[in-house]
Amino acid sequence: MTDRRQPTLQIMVRGCSRLLLWAGAAVFLFGEPFLHQIGHVNLIVSAAIGIPGGILVMLLGAGIAVASKSPKPEQNHD
Repeated sequence: MTDRRQPTLQIMVRGCSRLLLWAGAAVFLFGEPFLHQIGHVNLIVSAAIGIPGGILVMLLGAGIAVASKSPKPEQNHD
């Protein structure tokens, strides 16, 4: 018997991964200027928060994508 939820679950995981990748890229590109101009945060502090924060979110999205594509061990039922 096949699990009907499996394709839906894969689509959801793939979508979540892409969303995190795009959100991380947006934080990486626009987080520093946003914090500096809108949040009135020091330039060095905004760079220290925006750049690593964006990279971390992008790595999280990439990690989810890699983990979802890794081969699953087959379960043998005797």
